[in-house]
Amino acid sequence: MRRPSCSGIGCARQLKPAGRARRGPVCGLAFLALLVGAAAVQGAPCSPAERSLLVKAQQAYEALTSFQAAFTQEDRIPGAAPLTASGTLAYRKPGRMRWEYAAPNQQLLVTDGKTVWLYDPLLDSVTEEALTDVTEGTPLRFLLGAGNLTADFTCRAATLKPDSRDGLTYLELVPRTPIPTLAFLQLGVRADDARIEAFRMLDTQGGERWVRLTGFKAGVPLAEERFAFKITPGMDVIKK
Repeated sequence: MRRPSCSGIGCARQLKPAGRARRGPVCGLAFLALLVGAAAVQGAPCSPAERSLLVKAQQAYEALTSFQAAFTQEDRIPGAAPLTASGTLAYRKPGRMRWEYAAPNQQLLVTDGKTVWLYDPLLDSVTEEALTDVTEGTPLRFLLGAGNLTADFTCRAATLKPDSRDGLTYLELVPRTPIPTLAFLQLGVRADDARIEAFRMLDTQGGERWVRLTGFKAGVPLAEERFAFKITPGMDVIKK
């Protein structure tokens, strides 16, 4: 069974499929970087209402101290069948995050704010990397509470039609500093409270990743242990 090549919104780079052999190490926000520049900003700027909603989304996220939610993920790659996965996401300020994928695609991405670990239980293999090496200018940096959407991205009018059935307003963002293979990002934002409930990432190779959040619970108590990773004897460890 093919599985997503890397975890969550962390995969802002190429979304290529992976087999059952070991997946590559964590890539510069994501995991497996390709040295390809991001697309230049093109198209009309977003509307004043969209810019205002973007600012409100940043403010709403900054106000969060913690949250947990379920997520679904779909990777669409030209010439291949879609890859789907689901699991749970937990966040606690400052900078702690846990993406836990459910069977049959079990894997774990966790960070304690300093180190990020990507664990594959099928191979009993973990990739370990300093968080600062993989987040600069990326969507994950925003999710960890360190980035700023208006400072790190340029908002433009949508060039791809979003899914209007979910009732969200989609804001299309292009990174101001090129990110390898990330062409642009769309955020699905609730109009009433500016909460972000969907991410759509497009890479420069034609790949696309959707991440949708459901069952969002803000301000929940989350123990420190949920954001730590213990390396056990015999585990294959890849340090970057």
